[in-house]
Formats: sequence, C-alpha cells, structure tokens
Amino acid sequence: MVPKIDVVVLGLLAEGPAHGYGLVERFRARSMDRWVGAGRASIYQALVRLEAAGSIAGRAEDGAEGPDRRVFRITRAGRSRLRAGVRGHLGSQGPYASEAGAALGFLGVLSPDDLRGALGDREQALAQLVDTLDGASGRSPDEEVAAARTQALLDRQRALAEAELSWLRAHRRLLVRGLEEGHGRADG
Repeated sequence: MVPKIDVVVLGLLAEGPAHGYGLVERFRARSMDRWVGAGRASIYQALVRLEAAGSIAGRAEDGAEGPDRRVFRITRAGRSRLRAGVRGHLGSQGPYASEAGAALGFLGVLSPDDLRGALGDREQALAQLVDTLDGASGRSPDEEVAAARTQALLDRQRALAEAELSWLRAHRRLLVRGLEEGHGRADG
C-alpha cells in the first residue's frame, strides 16, 4: 500500500507545484494536522523518496527574497501512485486509531486511583479536542469545494472524538470496577 504521507504529499502537489515549505503551509492551511499524523520532517523525507522514485520532479528555482528553493511537481507516475494510494486507503479495513488506543488495551497496569485519573485526563483531552475542532475550519483554500472538503474532514474528526468521549463515559465504571476487583483479589 502507498504510505499515507506519500498520498498527502502527492495530493498536495496535484494541486500545483510547490517547494517543501509551501507544502507544509498547504498542509497547515487545511488543518490537515487534525486528521493526518504527519509532521514537517516526514513531508521533507517523502519529497526525497518520491523524487528518487520518479513520482515527482524537482528543479532549482532562484529565491527572490531568500535562499534558492527546489520546486516540485507531480509526474504522470506520481498521479498514478496517488490514485492507487487514495483507492487503497479508502478500501482498507484498518482500525480507527488514536494516540490513546494502545493505552486503552493495558489499563490493568494502573492502580484504580491512577486509572480514574487517567480516564479523567482522557475525557478532558477529548472534550478539549471537540472544542478545538469547533473553532477549526478550512481557512485557506481558495476553492470553495476544497474548503468544504476540509470542513467535512474536520467534522469527521469531531464526530470520532465525540464517539470516543461517549464510549468512555458509558464504560468508565466497568473499566474501573474490573481493575478494583482484580486489585482486591491480589491484595487479599
């Protein structure tokens, strides 16, 4: 499968040529950090890898107000790779992942008091994320359709955060009770 970061970089370049910093700015302008786990370094690493693979072509451009830059454009092979990546990722049955997902599987290592605190922290983090997403928008894209798509993806993230928050509130007692009973038997 085409790596997610390759899909992101190729997708941004499909909109038009750009240098690395310009891609980072496009990424930020679309609030993509809210639904794609990628940072500046991974974007630059993908540029190097994609150019070596022939998916993008770069050329040096004189920097009018700063240092020279390398401007990249997507190639025909890159467009084909992008389409394959979009189709592949849309058809994948991967899990809904969050930073907390792996931790939820190992709650038993915490004491009941630590677990209560950790679950409270997660609930607070999710509530703050929902509030942040309420204020986020597809603020920079010039095209109306691109802005609407960005907003739709932010809405998706908000819905996923709200679903996890609802799940956490519904299962909090069960999660803590199981741990308390296990610690009670171990202590007795």
